[in-house]
Amino acid sequence: MKEILEKLLREELGADATLSEIVKLHGDASYRTYYRAILSDGSSLIVMQMPEGKSSVSEEITNFNGTHKELPFVNVARYLSGLGLPVPTIRCYSETHHLMLLEDLGDGLMARAVENASEAERRSWYEKAIDLLALMQQRTRDCDSLACVACARSFDAHLLNWEFDHFREYCVEARAGKAMDEEDRRIFKEETRSISAEIERMPYGFTHRDFQSRNLIIKNGSLYMIDFQDALKGPFVYDLVALTRDSYVKLADETVDSLISYYASKAGRGASDVRGNYDLVTVQRKLKDAGRFVFIDRVKKNPNFLKYIPTSLGYARAALERLPAHRRLHALIERYLPEWR
Repeated sequence: MKEILEKLLREELGADATLSEIVKLHGDASYRTYYRAILSDGSSLIVMQMPEGKSSVSEEITNFNGTHKELPFVNVARYLSGLGLPVPTIRCYSETHHLMLLEDLGDGLMARAVENASEAERRSWYEKAIDLLALMQQRTRDCDSLACVACARSFDAHLLNWEFDHFREYCVEARAGKAMDEEDRRIFKEETRSISAEIERMPYGFTHRDFQSRNLIIKNGSLYMIDFQDALKGPFVYDLVALTRDSYVKLADETVDSLISYYASKAGRGASDVRGNYDLVTVQRKLKDAGRFVFIDRVKKNPNFLKYIPTSLGYARAALERLPAHRRLHALIERYLPEWR
């Protein structure tokens, strides 16, 4: 890799500095591998190495069947940057070598900043994140599918239901070693399809899809977004759920309530209206996350996310308890998952 990077630095960036060191960075559950390239002049770049095939395009399943030929990360980065939104600058992309050189924003993940912070400090950072979310939603209101691939794909019923079934397949059936019985499958399908239909009726707009503390970097007191290649059109509250029901940082219930109200005021919506949408999306998102963590263990051979399953299921359970119309789903999951009890 060293020779390829030096060639890219020289030929694509015209850099005089030479490569001093390459440090591998932690990349979570992604198929992509990240490195920090340290140059002889003391500057640095982030190197994103992508695998060949579909996994280099998207980490998540999407419903896009359009004609965009550009890599989604490149396309979405240009779109967001053009709107003045804080994303890392792409310095160079080599399709031949499956390598991208990015601006180095540092290691200041918001997740680290709030990990041992007081609840008041956490609330302050999360309000800053909601400020950024509201700004992004405002500036992407006129998202055009010709300009941004994210606006050509969406959380439609097919995708929402696929994610519900992903939870059933992995978090329920794979762990139990047997399929759900036929009647329970029928109930699960009826309930989850009903929730998907309710979500589809919500206001939709540009959605990061993984707007959470590990994908927000603090630099000079400001927040920058990363990992946006899977963006699509979804419910406006989706990113709020991803942020405040983060599987890695558990916020106090009163903090979550405060942040929902804070978002509602920023979005010009009623807090009760936002809350109803929020709970339905929480059920969908967090069940999907729990299933995904088992998938990452069984398929990607990475067990590091299994410890977050109880937190994810706890969020979904609490949301369902506020949704009496879906008590059958609550009771069904309780029969199958010990964490639910």
